[in-house]
Amino acid sequence: MQVICRSSVEILGNVVSKDITLRYFSDGTAITQFEVLFKRKPKGSGKEQVEVFQLNARGEQAERIKQYAKAGDGVVISGHLKNQKGSKGVISSAIEVEQVSFVGAPSQLYWNKVTLVGEIVGKSSLRKSINNQSYLKLQISTDQSDQQHVVNCNLWAYPAELIDKQANIGDKLVLEGALKKAFAEDKAISPILVDGHTCLHLKA
Repeated sequence: MQVICRSSVEILGNVVSKDITLRYFSDGTAITQFEVLFKRKPKGSGKEQVEVFQLNARGEQAERIKQYAKAGDGVVISGHLKNQKGSKGVISSAIEVEQVSFVGAPSQLYWNKVTLVGEIVGKSSLRKSINNQSYLKLQISTDQSDQQHVVNCNLWAYPAELIDKQANIGDKLVLEGALKKAFAEDKAISPILVDGHTCLHLKA
C-alpha cells in the first residue's frame, strides 16, 4: 500500500493584516503574506486562547486576497503547512493558501482543523501533563521530497498511549488536530505545533 504524505489545513478566522502587499516572482506569479486570527479553548481549560498565524498565497489567490481582504473580515482558508529555512538557518512555518472564501463581516465562529498523513521521524517517551493527562511528542514528515518539512505534534490521551506502544520510527500515521504556536523547545523543528486528538496507525 502506497501512502501519500501530505498536510491539510482548514481555518475560519479573521484577517489581522491592514496592509497586504503583492510581490512578483520573475515569471510574473504574484505572492503575498498576511495574518489570520482565530480563538481556541483547550480541553480542561476555561480560558480562551488567541492564535495568529502567517499565511502565504500565490498567483490568483494572492491577487484575490489583495483585492478583497480587509483587516477584521472573516475568511475561510484551506491549504497546507510549509516549512522554509532562512539565510541564517532559522526555520519559519506558514500556511500555504490553496482556496480562500470571504465571509465579509468579522466572524464570531472559529474553525481550526489540521490533517497530517506522514512518516514518524521523531518520537518521545510517553509523558504526563500538569493535569495528569498522557501525551506523546511526535515529529512527522509530510513531504518525502523535502526533508525540512517536519511537523511537530503533541498527541493526547488514549491515542498517545496506543501509538507509544505500537508505532515505531518510520511508520506512517494519519493524525487529526488543531494548529497552535509551538513551545520554545520545539521551535527549532517548527514554530507551528499540531495538537493531535485522533490518530490512525499505518505500519511501515
